[in-house]
Parts: sequence; C-alpha cells; structure tokens
Amino acid sequence: MTDTVRYCLDANIFISAKNGPYGFDIVPSFWQWIDRTVSEGKIYSSLFVCDELCKGTDYLAGWAKERRSSGLFVEPSKSVQEAYGLVAERVLAMYEPYSAQPFLDGADPWMIAHGIADRSTLVSFEALVSPRKTIVKIPNICQVFGIRPVSTYTMLRECGARF
Repeated sequence: MTDTVRYCLDANIFISAKNGPYGFDIVPSFWQWIDRTVSEGKIYSSLFVCDELCKGTDYLAGWAKERRSSGLFVEPSKSVQEAYGLVAERVLAMYEPYSAQPFLDGADPWMIAHGIADRSTLVSFEALVSPRKTIVKIPNICQVFGIRPVSTYTMLRECGARF
C-alpha cells in the first residue's frame, strides 16, 4: 500500500449518481472515470455493495454485475474480516439490537472494515447524527475508528476529476 489515498465507495454513491447529476445518459464520462480510477487503484468498493446493487433490476444493477470481477468490488481479506469483528463488537456495544442488527446485516460495516484494514477514506452521502439517535450511520462509526468519511464531491475534487 502506498501513501496514496484510496476511496471505498458506499452503494448510495452509485445510486445517487445514477438518479441524480451523473445519470448514465447524462454524464457517461462519470462512469468512465469510475472504471479508469479503479484501474489506477484509487477507488474500490466492497463486494457486499455489489451484492446490494445487483438486487435491483435497473441499468445500475446490470452495470454492477458487469464489474463484479473488474477490481471495483473486492472481497474482504483476512484483515478486513478481522476489522469487521471489531466494527460489529463496537456497534453492538453502542446500539440496541433492533438498530445494530440491520446495520450489521448490510454492506456498511464491511465498508468500514475496509476503511480500517486498508486505511481507506469512505465515500458516502450519509451524515453524522447525534449520538442520541438510535440509527447507526457510517460517519458515526467512522468517527469511532478514526476513519475519514467524505462525499462524492470531495472525492472527485481530491482526485482531480473533470467531466
């Protein structure tokens, strides 16, 4: 691993891009940028994010399926699996089971585990919420583990993206 910042993308980044400013038909260069930046080793996502995206029936689901083995979506290494255990332990200690379990059943804790193990920056549109809230959010757990969460726009600026 080099000193280069790597970004791990949440499912909501792909979904928001498709539904909003970077629709496949509006800004195809965004999606080309994703492919190119993956090949440069700057961005990736969890295989569990791919699984979430592939549950859909739209163009994005097909796009994700085509990239399942492209390097965009990565399987959790042993160190990521160990980090997942730390995330799960902490989430279960901080939240009631009715909040913790749905979070732990999804891709989000795996992204955080990648952030811990790979020293990655997490890219998500989720926002930090009050500690009194009962819902588990990526930025809150990132804060616990010293991981930097950013938005798509921050990542694009930091990577020097131009469309």
